[in-house]
Amino acid sequence: MCPKRLDVGKVLAIAAMVTLAACGGGSTPPVLPLSSSVSPPSGSTQVVEGNSGQLAFTVSVSAGAGGPAVPMLTLDSSVVALQGSVDTSVANQYGVRLATVTGLAPGAYSGQVTFRLCSDMSCATVYAGSTQTFTYTVTVSLAEWETFQRNAAHTGFVDVALDPAAFKLAWTWSRPAGDPEPIGGVNAVASGAGNVYITKDVYFGQGAVYALSEVDGALAWSYDLGRMASEGPAAFSNDNVYVTSTDPAANCVTWALDAAGGTYKFRMQTQCQWSSFFASTVSSGAVLDAAQGGSIYSFSAADGSLQWSVAAGSYDQSTPAADANYVYQYGSSGGSPALNVFDRKTGASIASIADPFAISFSGYSMFSAPMLGAAGEAIAFSNNSFSGRAASSSEQFDSRVLVSYDIAKKAYAWRAASAYLTHPAIANGVVYAARNAPATLDALSEADGHVLWSWPIPAGDTSFHRNVVVTRNLVFVSTDTSVYAIDLNTRQSVWSYPNPGMLAISALPNLYIATGATISDGNLVAIKLR
Repeated sequence: MCPKRLDVGKVLAIAAMVTLAACGGGSTPPVLPLSSSVSPPSGSTQVVEGNSGQLAFTVSVSAGAGGPAVPMLTLDSSVVALQGSVDTSVANQYGVRLATVTGLAPGAYSGQVTFRLCSDMSCATVYAGSTQTFTYTVTVSLAEWETFQRNAAHTGFVDVALDPAAFKLAWTWSRPAGDPEPIGGVNAVASGAGNVYITKDVYFGQGAVYALSEVDGALAWSYDLGRMASEGPAAFSNDNVYVTSTDPAANCVTWALDAAGGTYKFRMQTQCQWSSFFASTVSSGAVLDAAQGGSIYSFSAADGSLQWSVAAGSYDQSTPAADANYVYQYGSSGGSPALNVFDRKTGASIASIADPFAISFSGYSMFSAPMLGAAGEAIAFSNNSFSGRAASSSEQFDSRVLVSYDIAKKAYAWRAASAYLTHPAIANGVVYAARNAPATLDALSEADGHVLWSWPIPAGDTSFHRNVVVTRNLVFVSTDTSVYAIDLNTRQSVWSYPNPGMLAISALPNLYIATGATISDGNLVAIKLR
């Protein structure tokens, strides 16, 4: 059978075969004479993220007596549907056995249906002389918005088709009053386990994490960090919430909290000073942080123990990208700007690919994270940037060119002809990014960076801001006044909301807008998308 791959956005493939075996049902039954045929002898279904597919098998039993046979579905050697999930009332009436497998992560799976002989009537089912159909419904859950630009590849892509006619305001939330520090904002969100997680953006104020119900915005729990010099956005993975912070003594740590109740689990310390943050990247059992001190840290996601750290020439307002083999960070090598690639397990240097278009770093924030494409490349802004604010919720000041790096060849592949401000998104061979000179949202070829098409800013708006999010049929972008959804086929705006901000789409799915064109105003808007 094929191994399971957990690559986000991949198609789920289920291949099934039918065999016969003997089993016990309370006591060891006799081996019963049984002959049968299965139609079709094997089957498959294609299920993409957020959707369902079915496997159906008709079993004809022509001989045998005294004992039923019960179906069991196995995916990647793990039994995921037993007789307990069979709807026997439907089966008894129509001769159909129904079982549902839900909550699977996107990826490729192999499967096998096995019919077992049992003497216990509770495992009931195929009797001699009968013909019955067994239908398995397999559902792949839509992945959550876990970190900066959704996932460890920072693609900003949500594999779902949406109908703008169904969009409606679900709820709004505001940062609690009473904290006198000067920023008063909130950071970009993460989602998971039925909640959206949001943190304060503070400057020597009281740090806190809030878990809000995705359904109505009600407070599920909150966790106070105490007085902090700064606090970064939340990340979510494996039922944990991770939050970065700097205390007044310039100690930088990432907190791990239980997502169910907000209880403390552990902390992970990095070398930095007065940092602002992007969300941690959690991938393959590790929490990855880019520290202001210039290093990348890999911590165990289970207990926070340090796995490795390595110099990457990076600053704050960044987070690494990661896949199954490598960790990627734009920074410097020997004092020169470069994309650095490290071994995922050990931190050993794999490559340092020079950026021929960047000047030497200013020493300010990065305001970028590498974005991984489907063709083995990493795309990043050239050079670093600055916002003029000591705030994790602020936007970078500088527009910069995008550079694509060919990891296999250890060389840059292409450079965008224009400079862009928004954090880009990538899907199906297209990179989406917005610029302000002139103000257009551009769709660039992932292969060579040329502009495929552009969407001009609407009349009355002056500039694009924040990040881009793309789905199967829509691309979302923020201007100085509004958030727009543009249809990828017609390339026309099909929906708008009159408030700009940092965007995220959860698995519910909800669209979240942490409002404020260039820095947070302390509010969060939830738009129900279905």
